[in-house]
Amino acid sequence: MPDPTPDDQRSDLNGQTKAPRRKVTIRHLLDKKARGERITSIGVYDSPMSAIADRVGFDLLIIGNAGPMSLLGHSDPTTVTFEEQLILTRAVSRVSSYGLIVAHLPYMSYHASKEQAITSATRMVSEGRADCVKCEGNRHTAEYVAEIVRAGIPVMGHMGMQASRRTEQSGFGVKGRTAEDALQIVESTRAFAEAGAFAFIVEHVPVEVTRYLSQTLSTPIISLGAAPDADGIYHISGDVVGYSAFPIPPNRGSFADVRPIIEQALGDYRRGVEAGTYPPAEGAYHMPDAESERFLQLVPTQPSSPSSARGARQEA
Repeated sequence: MPDPTPDDQRSDLNGQTKAPRRKVTIRHLLDKKARGERITSIGVYDSPMSAIADRVGFDLLIIGNAGPMSLLGHSDPTTVTFEEQLILTRAVSRVSSYGLIVAHLPYMSYHASKEQAITSATRMVSEGRADCVKCEGNRHTAEYVAEIVRAGIPVMGHMGMQASRRTEQSGFGVKGRTAEDALQIVESTRAFAEAGAFAFIVEHVPVEVTRYLSQTLSTPIISLGAAPDADGIYHISGDVVGYSAFPIPPNRGSFADVRPIIEQALGDYRRGVEAGTYPPAEGAYHMPDAESERFLQLVPTQPSSPSSARGARQEA
C-alpha cells in the first residue's frame, strides 16, 4: 500500500489546517472510545471508492462480504470464495494509506481447524496487505479467534446478524429481540473479547444490546444498522452513495443516489456511438502527411475480403 506522506494535511470547514494525518492504529481506536469520540468506518471493496474514502478520513476501511455480493453479484454470502475476498482486499490496500484495513474472513475459511484459521488470516495480511481480519461467529468459534490473535494478527469480531449464517439464524432480520437471544449475543461477544478481539461490529440488534455492550466492554462497539448508541458507526459505501445491484436496507439510508447519473452518462455514450458523434473527430490521431502517403503506397488499393485473404494465405 502507499506510504503515508507525513506532510499530507487536511483542512476543516473553516479552512484551518489540521495536524498531519497518520496511519490509524488499534490504540487510536481505543483512545477514541475512551474520549467518547465516534469511530467512523466504511465498507469498501474497489480501488476508486477506497481511494476516496481514505482521502475523506475514515478510521476503518472494512472489506466485508457485502463487497463480493454487490460488486461480483453474489446473492448468497456463503458462495463468496476466499480468493475473491482476497482480490478485493488487495484492491483496497493498494490505494489506502491511512485507514485501518479490516479484511473479512469468508464463510468456512477459518472454522475447519486452528491451522486453517492462522493460514487464512495470514494470507489476508501478507498477500492482501490488510491490517487485521474480521470474523463472524459465536462463543463456540472463539478458540479459532484466539489462535489468530496468538499468531500476531488482530481480529475484529462480527456479532448479531451474520450474513454467512443466515440459514442458522433464520434470515437477515433483527437478532436479539428476546432476552435469551440477546444474552447469547452478549456471551458470544464476551467470548471473542476474552479471545483477544480488539473491536466488534454488531449488526441488526436492538438498541438495548448495543448500548449494553458499549457500556460494559472496553473494546469499541461499531454499529451496523443496529443503534446510534455505539462507539462508532459502520455503513457500506455502495449503500451510502446509492450504488448497488441489490435493495438498500431502509434502516441504513443513503446520502446520495448516483444511479440516475450513471444511467444518464451510459445512455448518452450509447446514443453518441449510434449517432456517430462519439468519439469526436478532433480527438483522433493522425499520421504525418509524408507517412500517410507512404502507408497508402504500401497497402493494396482495393481492400480484400476475409475469404480471399484466407485463400491467399493457404496458397502461400
